[in-house]
Amino acid sequence: MTDFLLTLPVAVVGAVLVAFASVGLSSREKKWVTMSFAMHVGLACVQVPLVLSLFGGGDMFRYFTYGEMLARMMERDPIHAIPEVTTLLLHGHPNLPVVILGAGSGTGSMSALSAWTFFLLGPSRYAACVAFAVLSLCGKIGIYRVFRANLDPSLRGAAAIAALFVPSFVFWSSGLIKEAVVVAGFGWGFYGLHLWLREGRLGAGFAMIAGGTAPLLLIKPYVLFPFVLAGGSWYYWTRSLKRGRVRVKPLQALIAVALGAGGIVLLGQYFPEYSLDNFAEQSSSLRQLGRQGGSAFALTSESPTTLAGQFAYAPAALLTSLFRPFVFEAHNVPSFVNALETAVLSLLFVRILVTRNLGRVRREIGDNPLLMFCVVFVLAFGMAVGLASSNLGTLSRYRAPLLPFFCILLLVLNKPSRVPSEANQTAPQRDALGVV
Repeated sequence: MTDFLLTLPVAVVGAVLVAFASVGLSSREKKWVTMSFAMHVGLACVQVPLVLSLFGGGDMFRYFTYGEMLARMMERDPIHAIPEVTTLLLHGHPNLPVVILGAGSGTGSMSALSAWTFFLLGPSRYAACVAFAVLSLCGKIGIYRVFRANLDPSLRGAAAIAALFVPSFVFWSSGLIKEAVVVAGFGWGFYGLHLWLREGRLGAGFAMIAGGTAPLLLIKPYVLFPFVLAGGSWYYWTRSLKRGRVRVKPLQALIAVALGAGGIVLLGQYFPEYSLDNFAEQSSSLRQLGRQGGSAFALTSESPTTLAGQFAYAPAALLTSLFRPFVFEAHNVPSFVNALETAVLSLLFVRILVTRNLGRVRREIGDNPLLMFCVVFVLAFGMAVGLASSNLGTLSRYRAPLLPFFCILLLVLNKPSRVPSEANQTAPQRDALGVV
């Protein structure tokens, strides 16, 4: 009963927040958002017993444990505990009477976020999971807004499926877990990129990008690497198509390369564990750790530790991150559902190869900067996740941020001649709320 009394107001406030994020959408689109909201709340509540029984603990159980412990400290001694928990949130090493595993990293930041959640909402794991699920849904609404504004109106159903209803994407971001924070921040940053590049709203765009980047920097800064690369490609394609077609001009190419490579170098300076110099070592270590689980897999019998050796397996890593687990690799209900999802994605991909003219597919992608962003992000993020994973369970969770972009590519390219070229479009019309 206590869980219900604490979770209900969180769900109500979450519904109000989601309604605010949906302002300007049509009544049909708001119904889609409402359905997705119910899906998120339901799966957030399912996460708690799954973590405690089927999954046998895991990251979420750690955040539960540390969050509840730190929240009690904040209640008993707020003057001392609150600044120390804030230090933990900001990647510091707090002076606390308990050792926090992962202090100084995104894992420590998640424990601090968990503490603040329990401190503000009360001692209900269900309420905490629902709160994080609502935040992730708001990020997905941002992703949907970008899809709907950059694709033909006839594809809005496909955009809703990709952004709001992909089962594993919803499941792995509906709970007190890193992916919920990452999806929320990524969605806001992605929407800010759209405001800047498509609508020309520089101030609002940069504000959204900054707001979305902050949680990514705290929790999973490596997600910013493919985001920067894909953002650079979007910028270059947008600038080129405004002149009629994509042309490789020195100045624009230089700016695009600076946005991509310069951003990666800058991020590598602040987060050296994710820099190119350390990528091979980090991914090798992560694979060794993942092989301890029951869903372990290996791309190769050896574990190359050089960057060139790692990228020799990049194609296999990409195929793994996009299309596994296979149905025959499923060993429990969640993995079987995930395998069915990857089977559907595989069928959609094969259908494009079999039924579409690949030259036309390439032109459709080249005519739309959003699709180019999706291609670059899926390739970069998919290869990185595939190279760093050796466990199908963690793979399903780590790849969650790329799923809406991969799905929208498959759904759009299965419907030929419906992708509008920016070269032939006038400036997008906005309603009174600024929604395209």
